[in-house]
Amino acid sequence: MTLLADAEVAETGFMRRLVELYAAEPDLHRLPREVFGCVDATAANDMVAYTEFHLGTGEFRAEFSRIDPDPERRARSAAAYLRHSRSHPFWSKDPAFFGERALRESDFFSDEEFMALPIAQEAFLPSGAHRQIAFVIVHEGYALSVSAHRVLGAPAFTDAERDRMQALRAHIARVYRQALERSAQAMPPVERLIHLCPDLTPRQRDVARWIADGKSNEAIARLLGIRLDTVKSHVRQVFEKLGVDDRLGAALAVHRRPPFAQLPPMWTLPGSRWSPAGLQTIAAAGSSAAESGKA
Repeated sequence: MTLLADAEVAETGFMRRLVELYAAEPDLHRLPREVFGCVDATAANDMVAYTEFHLGTGEFRAEFSRIDPDPERRARSAAAYLRHSRSHPFWSKDPAFFGERALRESDFFSDEEFMALPIAQEAFLPSGAHRQIAFVIVHEGYALSVSAHRVLGAPAFTDAERDRMQALRAHIARVYRQALERSAQAMPPVERLIHLCPDLTPRQRDVARWIADGKSNEAIARLLGIRLDTVKSHVRQVFEKLGVDDRLGAALAVHRRPPFAQLPPMWTLPGSRWSPAGLQTIAAAGSSAAESGKA
């Protein structure tokens, strides 16, 4: 098969996988596996990593298409990565540095330079990892990093693979937003309120839920079996905690405000919609991703 024919086959497979991605309509629970399939069709690899950073706290979770079977080596590699990730914005997945680009380790380091890096010697080489290509997406208080990896001895990612990876980024950004919206919309109002405003008491969440449904104070008092004056007091507290001035503002906050951006990472909250298969690791506060998100 000629190089041109190989390129056409790769492009056809890539486009077919994009169609499958949109057809799947994934929520946040199913999105990582869909992303793995897309990256596999984008560039041959030995492993894909899907990592979400919560910009407000620096915490992150990571899920991998293939996991190193040695848990001790995984732990050592993760610790080494955290120690050395700030040595270069490529390793820290700095959103400002990446912008809309897909970047490769070979864009910044020759093979000899890579082998001499502390992060390579302590985090990558012990498990035989070398080649990397990645992109970063920022949305609603989170930074999503998607990266493909190859083992020692494998060739560097090509320009054509980089171009496809960069094209994939725009599609993953769109589907990531949609997945976030689907996950939020699938939540019952009370659960959504837990994420949106954890400061609300259980009774205040009940009141906020009925406000969002258009109920009057009198109707809420009957539904909850409490005094009208008590409802009015709860309504004032709901307005204050949601940062709104009236019932319309409260209803819009419940139904439309992104529920995850301000408070703890959504994978730590009650009723989490995240995949349970991910490896959760706590990043050091003040990581590059967190700093970029606060800028």
